[in-house]
Amino acid sequence: MKERRRTPRRYTGSTSVCSGRSTMPDGMRMQRTRPSVRALALAAGVLTVALGCLTGCAPTPASSPTPTSTPAFASEEEAFAAAEEVYRAYNDAVNARANGTGGAEADPQQYLTGLALEGDIDTQNLLASGDLQVSGDAAIVTFAAETADLDGDTPTMTGIVCIDVSDVSLIDRSGVDVTPLGREDKITQRVVFLGAEDSLRISNESAVDGSTC
Repeated sequence: MKERRRTPRRYTGSTSVCSGRSTMPDGMRMQRTRPSVRALALAAGVLTVALGCLTGCAPTPASSPTPTSTPAFASEEEAFAAAEEVYRAYNDAVNARANGTGGAEADPQQYLTGLALEGDIDTQNLLASGDLQVSGDAAIVTFAAETADLDGDTPTMTGIVCIDVSDVSLIDRSGVDVTPLGREDKITQRVVFLGAEDSLRISNESAVDGSTC
């Protein structure tokens, strides 16, 4: 395996994954903001959590899960078990896409809807425009239930996820590791899920300010 060379060259922008505030080099600024916190954290946690959509870059997002008139889950425990399963499958797909494994099945966007889907699309375009790629695997440390609304037309659950991104690096076109020194090894995310068991999707994700895991 080719050893990645580290270099003191770093982006002039600064990033705080947990606070969700950052600045970027002028060449990588976008025109309109759109969050994609977790996806960017997995892009070595070093870009920005405020993205803009490149003109004409994003296809029409997938429709939200179809409301159901019958109970989607027998209990909150069952609902959160399904949510955790979806998130772990999503994380596996993100890792496979970053490392070029898994083929066509390595498509994290099949687990996303709404803002989460739009954010992932923007993130991939940002990486491509900067000739950057992500390397390494992110690992889920813990998944904890927070809130659930199973009585509405569309079941909604919110969970808190701790993710270890210490093995994730950002590589430039020359193969140089440009992950900033001092990048946090773990991030805490609040994740919103929508839908019934067969159509459960991640609809939004945001950093938990001031939280460590």
